[in-house]
Amino acid sequence: MSDKLAKRLLGLALLAAISSCRAAFFASDLTATAVHVPYMKNAGNECYFLDDFMPTPDSMTTGRNGNLSLRYYSYKMANYKEWTKAKINLSFYSNDSRCWSLFEEFYTTD
Repeated sequence: MSDKLAKRLLGLALLAAISSCRAAFFASDLTATAVHVPYMKNAGNECYFLDDFMPTPDSMTTGRNGNLSLRYYSYKMANYKEWTKAKINLSFYSNDSRCWSLFEEFYTTD
């Protein structure tokens, strides 16, 4: 087998492998099951111990603003209130990093 033909066959094999991986990746996204996020009130006098009951988010960002701790939970697919199978983002603040209050909730679409 010539060197040129071997390189061409290797290139075709790599292309086929990449295509099949990409197809499998997108198929798994379409069949994802939505997470059930518990209903929470958006009020300053509420206190939630998030580590005790929140489902694991797809991503979570933490930070500080002055003396407040902040958490941003993102779910790619979630059932929350009247929103079903939507991208949900919840934002919380805390003074002691134990008791959290919800200050923002929204869903996004593509």
